[in-house]
Formats: sequence, structure tokens, C-alpha cells
Amino acid sequence: MDITIKELEHSYSKGTPFERKALSNINLSIPSGTFQTIIGHTGSGKSTLIQHLNGLLKPTRGSIQIGEFCIQAGVKEKRLKALRKHVGIVFQYPEHQLFEETIEKDIIFGPLNFGVSEEEAKKRATRLIHQVGLDESYLNRSPFDLSGGQMRRVAIAGVLAMKPSILILDEPTAGLDPRGRREIMDLFFRLHEEEGLTTILVTHSMEDAARFSDDILIMEKGGIALQGGPETIFSNPEALKKLSLDVPETVQFIHRLEERFTKNLPHSVFTLDAAVDAALSILQKGEEHS
Repeated sequence: MDITIKELEHSYSKGTPFERKALSNINLSIPSGTFQTIIGHTGSGKSTLIQHLNGLLKPTRGSIQIGEFCIQAGVKEKRLKALRKHVGIVFQYPEHQLFEETIEKDIIFGPLNFGVSEEEAKKRATRLIHQVGLDESYLNRSPFDLSGGQMRRVAIAGVLAMKPSILILDEPTAGLDPRGRREIMDLFFRLHEEEGLTTILVTHSMEDAARFSDDILIMEKGGIALQGGPETIFSNPEALKKLSLDVPETVQFIHRLEERFTKNLPHSVFTLDAAVDAALSILQKGEEHS
């Protein structure tokens, strides 16, 4: 599903002395199948923006077109339930939303409420428990007997059980250790590719933004400050510094290599392995010419 946002504005407590504009004149197009990352400091408007994408918040001005669905300021969208079937959101700490007595019941809760048969819902649960890196024996266990990382995987399976076309990830690695963050992000990217999802990631991690994104949106004070592919965004570190943002450590490393050896390297080097390969390539060429 393509997403088109036009002149979107949102104000909290509109018409009261406490009115506060959280979004201002947002224009954004996200083609179907894109891995879109949204970055910004606390209060920049990124969480407010994504809550418009399944009708949790309504525009004060402007519109959001998602496939055949349109959410427009001042117009009541009667098909929000149908829209929410297509747009799945994984909030921060999604494991806090687990409540059923077994993992299987938790995963099938959403599909059952959208009219999916119990047989089909259970088939989805069996398939998804494997997709999130757990095995079938977990289905009859209580989610509250699991580790934090395992609970998060179960909560993710519950969102995926709705078979969304669009998956929104709001700081999905919050609270996880480095290994857990890497495993969860690798899981999301694999699902993005295998299921052909449109994935929208809200994150503070510049490394994740560089590694996974097709397009990066940087927000500040409710508006769009910068937008472009990883190469475009991270080739301008001064612009990022003005927004009090850092470039990924791998990109910093590549820039230092370029300065040290007066060589131009690909600015698509965003992973640690790729940075190491680039460094070795420079060193090997230096040895050949020595």
C-alpha cells in the first residue's frame, strides 16, 4: 500500500489555552515496499506522525491516503477498523500488552476479533512462532514465563498475525541489550523482505537507520528537517550536527580513513563488516604500492 501525506498538521488540546501544535505541514510519500526510517529528538513529532497512520490520531489539517483509505481533517472515516487490519503497530515495550494465559491465545486474539476462523488463526500462530525465532512448544506456555526478549517476540507475532501490509515500529529495540537489538532488527528486516511489507521504523539509532533504510526522514519541531536515502543523509555530517544528531560510527570511521589515506570510499558502507573490508582494501593497496 502506498502512503501519501499532504499538508498534515496536528494540534493537541485544540481550541483550549493548552493548545500545542505537534505537526506542521507534513508532506510525505512512502511507496509500497519501502523501508522508511523516521528520526528525531523527543518532541520532534515522530510518534505523533505514526499515530495518524491507523487513525489513533486525526489530522487537524490535511490528509493521509493509505491505499484506498483516506483520513482527512474534518471528515469521519467509517472504515478505521478495516484500515487497522492493514496497518500494524509495534509500540515501545510491546510485551506489556500481553495478557492471555497462553502464547497461542495471545497471538490469535487479534485475528479472531477481525473475523478470522479459529482454525486459520491457529495456523498463523504456528507459522509465526517459528518466524519470530521460537518453536511450536512455546504456544501452550504462559507468556509471563518467558524472558523479556522472548515476550517481545511473542508480542511481535501477535501484530504479524493480523497480516498487515504496513508495519510500524516505534522504538522496537528499547530496553534490549546490544545482542537483543541486533537480533530483533535482523528479524524485522527479514520479515520486511519476505513478506513484502512497507516498514516504518521510528528510532534513535543512526546505525539502524543507515543499515536498513531505503529512505530516512529527520524531524524537528513538528516538521521535516531533512529527507533522503542513507548516502544523501550521512554524506552531510554538518547538517546532522546542526540538528544535534550524529552520523553512524561506521560512517565516521570511513570519513577518517578517507582523510588519513586521501582516498574516496563508497558512502554506502554502513555495516561494521563493510567498514572493515574497506579498511583492509586501503591497507592492501598501500602495501602493493610500497
